[in-house]
Amino acid sequence: MVSDLLSSTEGSGGVTATAPLKTYTEKFHELFPYYLSIGMTEEQYWDRDSTLVVAYRKAEELKTNRKNQEMWLQGAYVYEALCRVSPLLHAFAKKGTKPVPYIAEPFAITEKQAEYRQEEKEKKNFDKGKTMMEGFMIRHNKKFEGK
Repeated sequence: MVSDLLSSTEGSGGVTATAPLKTYTEKFHELFPYYLSIGMTEEQYWDRDSTLVVAYRKAEELKTNRKNQEMWLQGAYVYEALCRVSPLLHAFAKKGTKPVPYIAEPFAITEKQAEYRQEEKEKKNFDKGKTMMEGFMIRHNKKFEGK
């Protein structure tokens, strides 16, 4: 029998608990539709290695988590878009009010993407500083050319 409750002979202090009586066969038949719904075939469920159900359960959990992350990300994009257009949406918006432009690139999801973006930002700042210094150097050198 399958149960996580104590059997009628187990217990402490003379207290006995009766377990719902369910055979392994009944439990297997009860869970069969679930495993079919997550992609397991009838042959895999009944005839293959019994540890395969663990892998299917874990795969379903990962798929559910991925779907949840995708839906959350979609909500974040919608929220971002609404926040950027919100200056136009209130009743007392001044004439000529324009929305904030939509983001130029997608959100960085992985650490690798975030690091790449940070490096690109630092490189742009470096290049901007370098250009300013070169301009300063050229202007400064022109002052001394005639001397």
